Amino acid sequence: MTTSNRMLFLDNLRGFVVLLVIVLHGSMSYMAYAPTWWYVLDRQNSLLFTMLVLAIDVPIMPILFFIAGYFALPSLQKRGATAFVKEKFTRVGLPWIFGALFLAPLTAYMIYVSRQISMGYLQFWATDFWGKLYQQSVYWFLGVLFAMFVVLALVYTRSRRLQDSTPQHTMPSRRLFVVFVALTTAGFFLMGLIFPPDTWSHVYLFVFQPLRVPYYIAYFALGLYAQRHGWFKPDGYTPYVWTWLWACILSGIAYLAIRMGAPSSPQAPIVVQAMTALFFSVFCMSALFAGVAIFRDKVDGDGRVWKSLAANSYGMYYIHPLILYPLAYVFVAFSLPLFLKAFLVITLAILLSWAVSALVLKKAPLLRKIF
Repeated sequence: MTTSNRMLFLDNLRGFVVLLVIVLHGSMSYMAYAPTWWYVLDRQNSLLFTMLVLAIDVPIMPILFFIAGYFALPSLQKRGATAFVKEKFTRVGLPWIFGALFLAPLTAYMIYVSRQISMGYLQFWATDFWGKLYQQSVYWFLGVLFAMFVVLALVYTRSRRLQDSTPQHTMPSRRLFVVFVALTTAGFFLMGLIFPPDTWSHVYLFVFQPLRVPYYIAYFALGLYAQRHGWFKPDGYTPYVWTWLWACILSGIAYLAIRMGAPSSPQAPIVVQAMTALFFSVFCMSALFAGVAIFRDKVDGDGRVWKSLAANSYGMYYIHPLILYPLAYVFVAFSLPLFLKAFLVITLAILLSWAVSALVLKKAPLLRKIF
């Protein structure tokens, strides 16, 4: 059940979203029309995996940014700005830097390994990784999130109102949701005039998808707002399951229909780009509140499995690329039915990532302070 210090259903929702992240990354090896650079591409593929990837990809990161924002301000008020930033640097900043420098290259090297491109790892790390194949794998999220924590701390030190604020239990109006969707839709649409939907970019140390930047910021800010207004507390705003679930299902179907049926690029007709942006935004927001509503009603507890998943979700997110992509590569050689192969790869990756987090990352003397 929810306690005064922690809202367990949000922890459980975050753990579930991390499972979806692993499902997403595992499914990309088997999707039709997968990105040509993807780490491991299996000869077997299906449009069903393409649809699964497109659907999961929409809400997962905004939900993680929202939950991070929801818990950020109480932690900041409790610790103070300096201690808050130090704690976030230890738990988020350092893992980001280490992951970007040493783990992302290992992940990217799977592109060469899976295609039998002859180049030693050290040569790859010193040359191609810092050029045409530069990326941060899943660790980009930690960099962007750490930057948001730092910005929040800076704003906090200069805002007496924020320092003195206490949660007020107020109900959101429909106008709030409409304006939020309108703003995120506009951000997606305007960025979409320049960048294709799935493009990755980087500015100095930070790697991100340009079209998603408005969502990173908006959902982190929405999490801050929700916490300040007492949302999801016993006497605060409680999203109604069926309202948000039906909105999620219908907008998700509409989004998939337009993504599967029309080209997604800056050269696409304006109407197509506008509808893509709108359905993406509605699907994203409705998935968030449907997830919150379902987990608040059904998964607001600390049973053994959910407690373990919540405690290990960070470690699983951090370590899973080093387990998932080699598994996918090994299974390329097996002649198995496609869906059985994908199920085995994804399930093994989840279980092994979970075990490594629980038995190594949560136990090692230095690592357990982070994970």
